Amino acid sequence: MEFKNSKTANRRRYKSRYHSPHNYKTQRSKSENRAAILVAIATFLVIASLVLIFTFGDSIYTFFDGMIHPPVAPTSAATEVSAIDPAATELPTMAPTAAPTEAPTEPPVQQDAAFSALIAKAGLDIDSLTGSQMILVETAGTSATVYTYEKGDDGVWNQKISPVSGYIGEDGASSTCVPGDHATPLGTYNIEYAMGVNDDPGTALKYYQIYYGMRWVTDPASINYNRMVDDDATTIDFETCQWLHEYTVSYPYAVVFDYNRNPVDSSQGCAKFLHVYDGPTRGGIGISEDELYEIVRWLDPGYAPTISIF
Repeated sequence: MEFKNSKTANRRRYKSRYHSPHNYKTQRSKSENRAAILVAIATFLVIASLVLIFTFGDSIYTFFDGMIHPPVAPTSAATEVSAIDPAATELPTMAPTAAPTEAPTEPPVQQDAAFSALIAKAGLDIDSLTGSQMILVETAGTSATVYTYEKGDDGVWNQKISPVSGYIGEDGASSTCVPGDHATPLGTYNIEYAMGVNDDPGTALKYYQIYYGMRWVTDPASINYNRMVDDDATTIDFETCQWLHEYTVSYPYAVVFDYNRNPVDSSQGCAKFLHVYDGPTRGGIGISEDELYEIVRWLDPGYAPTISIF
């Protein structure tokens, strides 16, 4: 009888079971399957994490930010406001937006009908008037009516002194006055200053009191044509002039406006003033002394006064 070692037999059986080629492949296949499953699980977890981050990222950030930075408790002042007015803690409701409306336009200023008629007759536009004082001289032949108007803060032009009857030049009113004529120039002019033989009546205008030696040059050949000079003038090159101190009747007061003044044109007329006279003049506008006194006192250079002759 053959003797068999039991330990040897058991060892052979173990090797045949666990070390045969068939059993090795079986164990290897199981390991690979487990690895694939783990990779799939890991991939799934990564994809799920990305989906969660992209979908709920803000909420997750807010949650963790709240954990790290807890909200500050409301101050006592806020608590008092909430206690007094519970609505203060509510979210404001959005009121419907109203359609934009155009800014209301102010109605045009209603001017006195008489003033509007005078301005139209003078060929002027009320909206284009620059100053706030106006002398309006309405002519008819050699006669004239002188009006005084001042613009108020409300934009309305108001008559200041009652209309004054007067005279203009012996040759009437003209748009083309020439040296030596007796015509009164048509148009609108700035008032420059006042002068007179009498003392300053209290005008705001620059006032020149006439004294001996003051002359108004009427010689077109002179460089001082249509200007006032005195004995101290550096150039006396004229042959004709008005010795102003001799005009005690015409120039107790006189208002000088800038007809043919800046610049001076020797082909145009000169010495056209608003002055005192009781009949047709030699080219100026003549009114009574008392009425001119009131007008001179009323005029103010701060109102940029003008005179319009039409």
